Amino acid sequence: MNDQNPNRQRISGSDTFEDALYQEAARWQREGLVARIWAKDAKLWTGGDEAKWLGWLDIVAVQQKRLAHFEALASMAAEEFTDVVILGMGGSSLCAKVLSESFNRPFGGPELHILDSTVPAQITRIEEAVDLRRSLFIVSSKSGATIESNLLHQHFFDRVSGQLGERTGEHFIAITDPGSTLEAVAKRHGFRMLIHGLPSIGGRFSALSDFGMVPAAILGLDVRRLLGRAAAMVQECGSASSPGNNPGVQLGLALALA
Repeated sequence: MNDQNPNRQRISGSDTFEDALYQEAARWQREGLVARIWAKDAKLWTGGDEAKWLGWLDIVAVQQKRLAHFEALASMAAEEFTDVVILGMGGSSLCAKVLSESFNRPFGGPELHILDSTVPAQITRIEEAVDLRRSLFIVSSKSGATIESNLLHQHFFDRVSGQLGERTGEHFIAITDPGSTLEAVAKRHGFRMLIHGLPSIGGRFSALSDFGMVPAAILGLDVRRLLGRAAAMVQECGSASSPGNNPGVQLGLALALA
């Protein structure tokens, strides 16, 4: 691999560790495991229902075709809102949480807040930090049936309704899988936008899906550049890359052997 490649990494350890890493990479090469991952071969896991959960392998290419969607979201949020509050639990809000802690309000976008708790003190903290009349609430739940997310949504919908009445729905966006109960709620309450997640991507693997990229765009991050970097890593980790030079495989093997 070219030493100038920014994605190049070198994993070092004891002689025993490095030998084990080399041997395991050689096994991956012999058995063609990288190609099987990209072919979505569920037998690499348990052979159970994994085949329907491997949409994360293709998500970068999918999202690069939707850049206009993310740019429109960024413009809308910057023009109309001072704060954006993500209401979600677990994997549905993890990427947004990392982004808010790493890059909060660097590019003139609204301030991003994450509420992934039903602890009253944390809810009060958010209420005191934002102007409800100029805040956008994103209810983030793949299943749409997460009790905590639904309780948070109902709480803030009622609070905003007390100030804005029939215009309350304009301050809410739902990100959820098609056919969920949250989708029905969003339609009934006239949410500003309903964004569908991909059923083939689990919450813990959803960072590059809309569960992560919508908050990234609204925060003002350069989603085009972010996805471009992700596409470069997809190429580095692709089936044409030998396990010994594949950064994803090398990192995974190192973690497994450590």
